[in-house]
Order: sequence, then C-alpha cells, then structure tokens
Amino acid sequence: MIKKRYHLVFSFLRPFFRLYNRLAKGARPVPDAGHPPDQPALIMANHVTDLDPFFLATGFKRPIFFVASDHIFRLGVISSIIRFLVAPIPIVKSRIDLRTIRTINKVIADGGLVGLFPEGNRCFDGQTGRIPSATGKLVRQLKVPLLLYKIHGGYLTSPRWSRHGRRGAIDYELSRVLTADELAAMTPLQINQIIQEGIAVDAFADQHEKAVPFKGKRLAEHLERVLFICPKCLGLSTMYSDDDLFSCVCGMQVRINVYGFFEPIDAWSRERQTDGAFPDHVGKWNHWQQQMLITMLDQPERLDLTGQTPIFQDQEEVLYNCERAARSIRLDQGKIAMYTDRLEFTGKRHGVRIFSLARLDRLIVHGPQVLQFSLTDGGVFELRSRRPRSAYKYVVLNTLLQQKQKGETYGFFGL
Repeated sequence: MIKKRYHLVFSFLRPFFRLYNRLAKGARPVPDAGHPPDQPALIMANHVTDLDPFFLATGFKRPIFFVASDHIFRLGVISSIIRFLVAPIPIVKSRIDLRTIRTINKVIADGGLVGLFPEGNRCFDGQTGRIPSATGKLVRQLKVPLLLYKIHGGYLTSPRWSRHGRRGAIDYELSRVLTADELAAMTPLQINQIIQEGIAVDAFADQHEKAVPFKGKRLAEHLERVLFICPKCLGLSTMYSDDDLFSCVCGMQVRINVYGFFEPIDAWSRERQTDGAFPDHVGKWNHWQQQMLITMLDQPERLDLTGQTPIFQDQEEVLYNCERAARSIRLDQGKIAMYTDRLEFTGKRHGVRIFSLARLDRLIVHGPQVLQFSLTDGGVFELRSRRPRSAYKYVVLNTLLQQKQKGETYGFFGL
C-alpha cells in the first residue's frame, strides 16, 4: 500500500510547483490524461530540465514515483529528505536493473503511478535522445496503460550546459495514451518506436516555427560543456564562453541570441553563413562535431591513434568511488586523460590509475559535467571539477572508440 504521507506531500507541493512553473518558466498547465484515480500506469516523457518530475506531476491528482539516477541518493541529509517526501526509485548508470524493476512492480501492484524518462539523461543539444532497446520489453511486462508526453520549450528554458536559466514558454503535450491490451498486442520493437515518436522533440525545429524568446543572463556561459570542436580551426577543447559570446582561441566567434540561435561575429563565420554552412544552433553544431570526430579517428595525422598522446585531457579533477544510492568516497585529486585505449587519472596522492577502455562498462554524464564511469567488475567512479569543462566529449569519444574496436558502424544511439 502506498503510504499516506506521499499523498499529503503531493497535495501540499503540487500547487506551489504549478505556480512556480507558470510564473518563473512561462509554462502552461500539464494536460490531464483523464486516467482513472484507482488504476496504475506508466508515464514517460522527454527529459529536458532537472525539475521535469515535479512539473510533470502537477498534471496529476496523486503522487508519481519517478525512476531517478542514484546520484541524488548520495547527498547526505538532502537525500534522506527526498526519500522521505517523494520516494524516487533509484537506478545506477542510467540502466534499469532487477532491483529497480522490483520496486517498479511493487508500486504498480499497489495501484500507483510510475514516471520514467526513457532517454536516461537530459539532452545536451535540444534533440531527444534514443531510448534503450530494452524499454519496450519492460513496458510490455508491466501490463499497465502507458501515457506519453512531449515537453516543448524546456531545453531552452534550462539548457543542460548552462549556468543560468531563461524565461520563455513551456508546453506539455499529451501525445499518446495506450491501454495495456494495446501494448500486449505489440512487439517490444513496435512499442519502442511508438515511445520514441511519442516523446521526440526538436527544440530548434520548434523555434523555427514559433520563434519564442527565452530571456536570461549570460546566455552562452559554459557552452564549452557541450561544444568542444571549433568549426574553423578544428581545435579540440579550444572553445570558451563569455556572457553571450562563444569563441575559439583561433579567433572564431559567435553570439547566442534570445531565440537560442547563433549569430556570426568574425569574418570567417559570416562567410560560412553566406555559404549556408554555418552551424546556427547547438544541435546542428553538435551533430557536425560528432561527424568530424569520426573523420578524425580515421585520419592518423589528426589524432594520435597509437595511445602515446591523449586525445582529451583536463586538469583540476577529483576522483570519487560511488556506492549505489548510498555515498561517494573521495579518492584523489589530479588530472584526467583519454587515449585510444584507456582513461588515465593522475592523482597528487596515489599516482596514476589506469582504466582500460576494454574494462569500461559505460560512460555517462550526470548533471552538466560530472563524468561517471563503471567497470565490468562492478566498480562505479565519478570525476568532478569546479572548472567548466566538457564531460560530454569523453562520452562521445568513448562511444566511437568502442565501436571502432568492435568493427561496428559509428553511431550515437543513447547519447
């Protein structure tokens, strides 16, 4: 049975989050799905802001138990408060394991609502990411209705890479409602396709259509967290931000406007705009840099593929060992470097730690720039930095290196 305190907490917080979302974010109310109040259901949406669970929940009249990354359970007293008030369901490495499935099944058995953002991560570039292939199988096994939502405007309200939010407009669209019987008649692959289409949002396609201003301060600050290749000189990690300007050490410079689009400042960028080759938003630039990194990996003259020189490296890093939904243990401070065959951490106290890419189970990013990686033997580590830098670039590079080693076709599903 779902505890009464969750209903009380939800009833108390719901109007406050609805009001905050409206006044601070310019959001419209979440459409009521009309789901029966005594029946369980699975709710899915694209993931664009940290507060998506709270905002989405305002469209319902009873609590939703959201599946959440285990890093929010390693915040000491804050985590205890979160557990007591809303009881999120923990997952590790953005993967649903048996413990997570058991908890979901218990909530469903008690007639509750479960919320899940199937991408597993907030998008970095305004484009909804690919969902894991096992999602459809999980949905089919739960044997409950599925409610799909699209969150429009959330990305530009709170870009994952940014330090500051903006005020514009957020719309919530109830895109699809499927009954348990309808889901039972489908294959997991068909369910995956419906979910992917049902949560897919392109923030910049929306902007081309609606042109909503998203006003804030320092609009370009920390863009280097996601954009790490210069389109002019092809420099790696040579980009830096200042207020609404994004520049490279080579002189390339653009300005981001209130609509989320780049405006060329230097002569080279203006020429590219005239030629139609200018990447005018984060999504387009990110797609270009992904393809450029693929090209570089096939050109030894551009990158050292022998493992002697790092492709990416960063200073002022702190390494932590993480225990599932429990605590983080600080191990050392130093620098990180990624080579074609390994991730290397050089600490001030304990020297060099080498993590072979063959031993890496997965790399992901928590929040704007915490790099989490897990090993095939079960160990989970995090690299954190107070200095703005791209953790995302390591995830992109690792994805390509793993595919190159296995002889697979390059792709970025799940990023």
